[in-house]
Amino acid sequence: MSTANNVIIAKSKAMYGLFLKSDDYEKMIKMSAVSDIVGYLKKHPFYEAILKDINEKAVHRGQLELLIRKNNFDRILKLIHSVYSKDKSYYQLSVVKQESDLILSVLRTIINNDDLESIKGKVPFFFDVHTDIDLTKLMSSETFDELIESLKDSDYYNILKTYYVKDINLIRYLDIEYKLDMYYFDQAFKRIDENYKGSLEKDLKDLFYTRIELQNLTKIYRLKKFYQSDPLTIKNLLVLKHSRIKEKKLEEIIQLKDPNDILNYLTHSDFKYYKNDQDFIYIEYYAGKIRYDLARKFMYFATDVPKVFTAFLTLLEIQNDNLTNIIEGIRYQVSDVEMQQMLIYT
Repeated sequence: MSTANNVIIAKSKAMYGLFLKSDDYEKMIKMSAVSDIVGYLKKHPFYEAILKDINEKAVHRGQLELLIRKNNFDRILKLIHSVYSKDKSYYQLSVVKQESDLILSVLRTIINNDDLESIKGKVPFFFDVHTDIDLTKLMSSETFDELIESLKDSDYYNILKTYYVKDINLIRYLDIEYKLDMYYFDQAFKRIDENYKGSLEKDLKDLFYTRIELQNLTKIYRLKKFYQSDPLTIKNLLVLKHSRIKEKKLEEIIQLKDPNDILNYLTHSDFKYYKNDQDFIYIEYYAGKIRYDLARKFMYFATDVPKVFTAFLTLLEIQNDNLTNIIEGIRYQVSDVEMQQMLIYT
């Protein structure tokens, strides 16, 4: 392993040491306003630099979430810039995920007819030089036509063009989300195949297989419980191409009448080894906790740079989800107890 790549492991672990701790989460879930969260994060070493010039009394919730995302991306770029090896394309996979998330954010804004002014101009300054997407156009998109046009020079153009409709009420958001997921996972396995062999290739693929399986099971649960979707609709939104769960077994799970039986499947599957004594009220918590435990194991014990890097990305994503859940919980006045059950930490 090169000295430069050893630096990535050291930087990843150092940054992970600055992550929010259980005590931080316990304090934040008791806060009553987003401004209180901003004030708290401004004093935290992981967020103080990005928030130091922000007026906590004036910041919009959407602006806060974008600044948190900017902070995350800046941290990731610091690691990517330390890579001096032929497998750099694997590390740049994180940019693909950022692109997908940003496209979906703008699409949700268009569908919900939200005010885009609060997020315009915030992302291009930290993201534009790292992507083929014209982010100035993307962030200015107020219609589905404009969104698709902004993606013209990227691989995403044909993906979204397939789902073009004039009426925004007919936009098939879940289908688009599925196609973007497929693109990301295809890129992940392609880049692993191009760069790695042996046990490292297997371990990295296993991380993505686990992510896909948990994502599929969570999607089945949510589509059945909250949308009463029929089995065919559900199946068409699952990532089947890279799943280790046999199609026959997935069919059985899709056909389950009670969505809560999916949790029973998890507790009797190979994932049972990651279950602790806590009752899993939310399937998102169960799925996230499994990913969290696996990532922490790699962060502490792995010696291969790609494994540590992937673990760092996973743990950073989970921390971001925790903050989003807290911010949303405050907005909708969710109780401390219920909010605590949604957060993933030790």
